[in-house]
Amino acid sequence: MKERETDSGFRWSAGSVGLLVAVILIALMWAYILSPWSKSGDVPTTLKDKSYAATAEPLCAATQTQINGLPKANTAESPQDRAAVLTRADAMVADLVKQLHGLEPKVVEDRQFTDQWLADWDSYLASRVRYAGILATGKDDRFTVEAEGGHPITERMDGFAVLNNMPSCQVPLDVG
Repeated sequence: MKERETDSGFRWSAGSVGLLVAVILIALMWAYILSPWSKSGDVPTTLKDKSYAATAEPLCAATQTQINGLPKANTAESPQDRAAVLTRADAMVADLVKQLHGLEPKVVEDRQFTDQWLADWDSYLASRVRYAGILATGKDDRFTVEAEGGHPITERMDGFAVLNNMPSCQVPLDVG
């Protein structure tokens, strides 16, 4: 393939075209895997009980709305100010986690997946509370969560929420 120059001066080489095609194919693969058209059995964390997600999603959406109403992390004038806002948000997350623990999947096989997801929520909440305590001392430290296999548990939590049509049940992005 011969290089062709565009109006902007960019040259399309065989390598750049190949890279573009690879990126598009990977994006399409993930779009399919996360789409409703993929078979529910293809992904082991897809719940068979769709009513679980239908009940959890509005609970998560209400909590996300409440948290979004709080001042943003980058507006805090000190770590202590940030801790005060985070503590308010943590109470909202704790209430959500309590409500999610009260939900029972109707399909027995789903229980292992919801139990893991809820254990991750418990760990995530503990990390938030610990971080608020650090901020309250005046130390402006970095927020971290538990990791497994080199990946933060929040990735698994968000993946489970997306796969099961609970987009509002992804972790809140307020910690900053």
